[in-house]
Amino acid sequence: MILLAPLFHILMTFLELYIYVVWAAIILSWVIAFGGVDMRQQWVKRLSGALGSVTDPILNRIRHYVKPMAGIDFSPMILLFALYFIQEILWRMIHPI
Repeated sequence: MILLAPLFHILMTFLELYIYVVWAAIILSWVIAFGGVDMRQQWVKRLSGALGSVTDPILNRIRHYVKPMAGIDFSPMILLFALYFIQEILWRMIHPI
């Protein structure tokens, strides 16, 4: 298991970065929805497209099973929960109690 520890740390770092990307996509969608930024601005289109290209493939799979309720999309919350759960499992594999 000691030989796999660096691999686990790389995976943990990747998961942490992906969690930040999901949070950025969530916050940007809220800012756009509440009129904080205009989608006609080029940087907003690029940022939204970049974040969407990274997060949408997984979120669309979740949306296939969990439909929005009352106009609220719960798929990002489910994805974040799953990512935090995977991180916890990896952490316990690296550092057993």
